[in-house]
Amino acid sequence: MLGVPAKTARRIALLILMAASAVVSLSCGKDDTVSLRKFPYPYKAALAICSDIDETETIEKYLDIQRFLNTSSETTLGPGLGLDIGSSFWFYNQYRQIQMDQSAGDSVPDVFFSGIPDLGISLFDGTSGTLSDYASVILNLINAGYADCLHSFGHFSEAGFNRDLALQAIDLLGRESLTVDVFVNHGGQENRNNVGEAPSALGDNPESGIYHTDISIPMGIKFLWRGHVTHCIGQDGNFSILNLAKRAYEYVQDLRYAEQSYPHDNRLVHICELDDGQKVFEFVRYNNPWGKYSIAREKFFTHQLGANQVDNLIESNGYMIFYTHLGTSQETPYLSPSTIDALRHMKKKFDQGDLLVTTTSKLLNYYVHHKHLFWRTENRSDSILIIIDSIANDVEGNFVPDLSDLEGIAFYIPENRLAAIMVNGKPVPSVLNGKDETGREMISILWQRLVFPDFAHR
Repeated sequence: MLGVPAKTARRIALLILMAASAVVSLSCGKDDTVSLRKFPYPYKAALAICSDIDETETIEKYLDIQRFLNTSSETTLGPGLGLDIGSSFWFYNQYRQIQMDQSAGDSVPDVFFSGIPDLGISLFDGTSGTLSDYASVILNLINAGYADCLHSFGHFSEAGFNRDLALQAIDLLGRESLTVDVFVNHGGQENRNNVGEAPSALGDNPESGIYHTDISIPMGIKFLWRGHVTHCIGQDGNFSILNLAKRAYEYVQDLRYAEQSYPHDNRLVHICELDDGQKVFEFVRYNNPWGKYSIAREKFFTHQLGANQVDNLIESNGYMIFYTHLGTSQETPYLSPSTIDALRHMKKKFDQGDLLVTTTSKLLNYYVHHKHLFWRTENRSDSILIIIDSIANDVEGNFVPDLSDLEGIAFYIPENRLAAIMVNGKPVPSVLNGKDETGREMISILWQRLVFPDFAHR
């Protein structure tokens, strides 16, 4: 500044900067715009525990774990959490059938299974057309939204799966008026009904006798996990130098696995084109914080997703789908005290309104519908109309959403203004929320909780 000492000029410049900051803060506090909130109110982050069905060898174990996770009742694991934590299921388990036949003295095929011998439960007995004794329990959990992930069609040897088994499975869901929209690849190279780039994954290859995506995708599948894991805590969250370093580490790791290429941009979902030309949403699962405990098993739960990781997720303002197997313990109680402590910390953060805990399917549907929502506003003399026109993306197409497609959607609105959300010319049931951590008010569509079935007879 001309004629002003340098020291004084610096002070004046600092005061101007402070004054400008105050003006910015003031205008942010009185924002007259409408904007889309990232998460359902009042949450700051979102988590799904995506547990594969492997080694869950009895329906009693399956229900004991789900009752603890999903209800508020007294359970074999203590007072229930009352959280919407889902699970996965198999249609078939060839290994289980072979072991049953062998125990009965019948001849069995000489086939190879990699990994741990697995007697996990399935909807059908082995690879037969006969439903298992507990199939109705699994079907009820699918209907209620808790068994929300198809962990491939099952557990097979290399030649164990064929297209007829896919047809039989999909026919069962059709008869029961059920759909499943998440497909999670399973097992080693012999499990050829998997989907994706790996040479052994033939489920989307029209030239193979294992091809099924022409019928499984129209049945409802739109989300695919083909093996992509991450060490980053919080996808689509705040920028983090640590997560940037982890992404570089993951990229180097994946150079060893040239058969599949994975994006490392720390986004939860990408569009994936299959061998048959169809498109699905591919999602990533969080495995552990930094390359340790590579086996996603229950006994490592607290090391992978303990209190520190949950708190870091909330701080990141991100999404996360956690990769684990909750049913691997062969002894009661099926969940260790450290796992239960970690789960109770999640419950605490959920109750405090910091962390949305929900199923894999519900989180993924919210994510893609929020991301691909087309909306506009109309100002009236006394109110604001928020008009939702459509959801449009390369997987689902372009459609006018119904209420179930919009659960949890929230809009920031100007203070002391009436607002309404409209779809297809009609108002949508919504609630006016108080201010959140930003100091802004909002209007939102209610997030619906799941209702656990009554299995009192079991």
